[in-house]
Amino acid sequence: EPLGGGLQIVFPLEEVYVERQTPYQHVLVAETYAYGRALFLDRLIQSAEADEVLYHEPLIHPGLVVHGQAKRVLVAGAGEGASLRELVRHVEVERILAVDLDPEVVAISREYLPSWHQGAFDDPRVVLRFEDIQTTLAGSAPAAWDVVVLDITDPVEEGPSLDLFTTKFFRSVERVLAEDGLVIMQAGEIDPSDTRIISTTLSTLRAVFPWVHLLNTFVPSFHCLWGIALAGKRPFEVDPSDLAERIAK
Repeated sequence: EPLGGGLQIVFPLEEVYVERQTPYQHVLVAETYAYGRALFLDRLIQSAEADEVLYHEPLIHPGLVVHGQAKRVLVAGAGEGASLRELVRHVEVERILAVDLDPEVVAISREYLPSWHQGAFDDPRVVLRFEDIQTTLAGSAPAAWDVVVLDITDPVEEGPSLDLFTTKFFRSVERVLAEDGLVIMQAGEIDPSDTRIISTTLSTLRAVFPWVHLLNTFVPSFHCLWGIALAGKRPFEVDPSDLAERIAK
């Protein structure tokens, strides 16, 4: 896997559980020696058994806690179901529409990655739909969602997410977001040798949303800091006075 700056990472595989080329991407679930079972999409690691919580918990909880009252949540990138696993912990959430372009990735994840989703796909608040997220947004009413989670793959050439890192796409997200709504987005790696993706993502978000805040988390299997962007139509207090109570809830 290319890391940037002329560097590469090699993941020796102990056992391959499933390898498949879907109409959208190459999917691989395998046992790695370093990080346990792992999911690769288009031969890039997406999450690993040893440290996926270091990505999925900070992807979901800071934004949901900062918002505090999210009842309607749209998720782009249902994937392995780990972001849903963290979302359903929030008792205030009443409805989650989880969208994924590739039904085969979800089917593979449900079978081979049970510790990721932990049954979250079957939570009664979750509705699972297979379609392009742009179709979902076009069919949503204005201000339909309190939180929009963009857990989408990186904008690699010929990848399924290339068109989802644009001003046009973010404007379609802004249209369906409530006035006090929040966007949560995986924003790419924070690597001094290659900041193109995260710099472009942040500047594009700022062209649409007046408030953008960057979080970072270190994920060992990614071999770098990873960026998570929060964006809203208005500023959010990232350290509210009742933060401890919100987390406890």
